[in-house]
Amino acid sequence: MKNYFKKISLLLVLLLSPINTLAYTKTETVYANLDNKGNVTKYSIRTQLTKLDKGDIIDYSNLSDIENVNGEEKFSIDSKKITWKSTGKDIFYKGVLDEKLPISVSVKYYLNDKEVNVKDMDNKSGNVKIEYSFKNNQYNYNEGMYTPFVVTTIAFIPSKDNSNVEVDNGRVIQTGNRNIVTGISAPGLYEDIEIEELKNLDKVTITYETDKFKSNEVYFAITPKLLEEVDISELDRVDSLYSSLNTLQSGMDQLVSGSKDLSNGASSLSDGSKELNDAINKALSGSQQITNGLNQLGSGASKLGAMNELVDKLYASYIENSNLLNNIQNGTSEAQLNQGIAEATKAKTDLENTLAQVNAGISTLEQGEALGVLTEEQIVQLATLRAQKTQIEAGIQQYAQGISEAQNTLASLPTAAAKLSGVCETLSQVLSGLLGGEINDDTIKAFHNNMNSLVGGVSQIQAASSQLTSGLSEIVGGSSKLSDASSKLSDGSKTLSDGINKINNEGIKQLSGYGDKLKAYSYKVKQLVKLSEEYNGFASNNADKTLFIYKISK
Repeated sequence: MKNYFKKISLLLVLLLSPINTLAYTKTETVYANLDNKGNVTKYSIRTQLTKLDKGDIIDYSNLSDIENVNGEEKFSIDSKKITWKSTGKDIFYKGVLDEKLPISVSVKYYLNDKEVNVKDMDNKSGNVKIEYSFKNNQYNYNEGMYTPFVVTTIAFIPSKDNSNVEVDNGRVIQTGNRNIVTGISAPGLYEDIEIEELKNLDKVTITYETDKFKSNEVYFAITPKLLEEVDISELDRVDSLYSSLNTLQSGMDQLVSGSKDLSNGASSLSDGSKELNDAINKALSGSQQITNGLNQLGSGASKLGAMNELVDKLYASYIENSNLLNNIQNGTSEAQLNQGIAEATKAKTDLENTLAQVNAGISTLEQGEALGVLTEEQIVQLATLRAQKTQIEAGIQQYAQGISEAQNTLASLPTAAAKLSGVCETLSQVLSGLLGGEINDDTIKAFHNNMNSLVGGVSQIQAASSQLTSGLSEIVGGSSKLSDASSKLSDGSKTLSDGINKINNEGIKQLSGYGDKLKAYSYKVKQLVKLSEEYNGFASNNADKTLFIYKISK
């Protein structure tokens, strides 16, 4: 309790000190409760400031009714500017914001292929299908694209009474007594890139057989950091490919023109055109592999990044809440509060005794003052006692307020422990299911290693790119040979000319068309990464990280 009043005194001094703007890291976490149809019933926003030095911290936020939830740091607000009195410890605060969330959720329930209200499914049996659809509300009109978000759906379905659990755009992990279902979505990504394989990436559908249906909790972890694991420099190879295809098309046009003057060498040109056609088919196959590879690179790496980040955040939250719960359960927090109350009560009593003595002295001197018999020294003494009285009364009031606040905190410990216990249990269940074992640093590390090993598949895409470059080189070489041969021939062959025209129209031009598509995909992916990097928060414009966690309760 002495430390509490020392902090109050320190903050009063800091209020009169010069303001210094310090660098820090800001994380926003938005918690939303949804009903069984996906409608938002309420949401709250928690902001964490880390890497703080002591002094004045300037922050910006659109929140109202801001409250410090984890410390005693004071703050002042001027419009959207918040000035915090930092003690060097992390600052956690919450507030209110009346804004539409960036991702909307819609849920439909089906029993035996018929859409029904989930409340009417209770204890029913049959084939269950639950469809979670996601809508991206964050459209950037300047870029004409949606700000990219990745939605990770996590559902828990008990093994008892349920079987044959399946999910699209995700996977199912069987842990014995329950099924952990995870799905990945990226609403708006198909509209941005228009790749057919991404068309259904705005929803997750779970199906299973049930003997006795019960609704289950579902979580949605949403992050705006799409493609943050992708080496975007690899997309520059697409620009090189596009340039090479243009060169190839130009050379082919010249070959078509020159073929009209050919008179001899029909057999040589026939063999040459066959080799060229084979090379074109190889290049076409390579370009298709790069198209599919780039798609998988864009979506697959972002899914791994989102899953790794989610596990780290859940683990950090689990450790933090467990430590808080242990302090309450082992009596550390209660003992500290009781000791502080006892010390503050004694100090308050001492001040009250002192005040009684001061009042007695004032009363005696005031009698002399009324009779006009006080000496100059006694007059000064009376003024001094009156000033001391004011200071002592203020000190008594501060101690009384501190004691009351400490007693209120002490009374709320059981409720806080119950809530923390529930939070720790939920986090433990989620992490145990994801990690497939105990929750510790080793299993977290093993999880990340397994996830990162999947990224090795990216090398296959790079190999396909190398094959495409090699195939294009063969085409350029073949075209040169045909051009040399055509210059030596005096008579043209109409049949050969028609054949070359056909190769050009049905082969090279289509290949050039694929180059145009690849270049468009490359540009759009880069723009998506740019939008992702420029997303600076939901409740502010200076957040380093933002995470949305939605929950549908049972």
